[in-house]
Amino acid sequence: MTSGQGRCYVIAIFSPLAGHASEVRDILTSIIPEVHEEPGCEIYSLHEDVQGRLVFVESWTNRDLWEQHKGHSTVERILALSKPHLACEVEVIEMYALPAGTGEKGLLQPI
Repeated sequence: MTSGQGRCYVIAIFSPLAGHASEVRDILTSIIPEVHEEPGCEIYSLHEDVQGRLVFVESWTNRDLWEQHKGHSTVERILALSKPHLACEVEVIEMYALPAGTGEKGLLQPI
């Protein structure tokens, strides 16, 4: 396991109830601009996977700033508003890069 040093990458997976994807998508997209203004936010990008789950791909300058984000009102609102529309709890995966290969292809970099 890594030490949690350096840039913090996060995947957050939202699994909408059947027929609730548009509600969850609307909640998430409405709050994204506020998150983009939070300290340390490098990437906060919403995606939809082939199973209909909504997935945030995130990059934070460091773990401390991601921890601050987790306690921010934006996260509180996302969780409170989306909970009635979700099939299960949000799955959050915290990661740190293990560089290998070439610099531009072996390590994620913010755009």
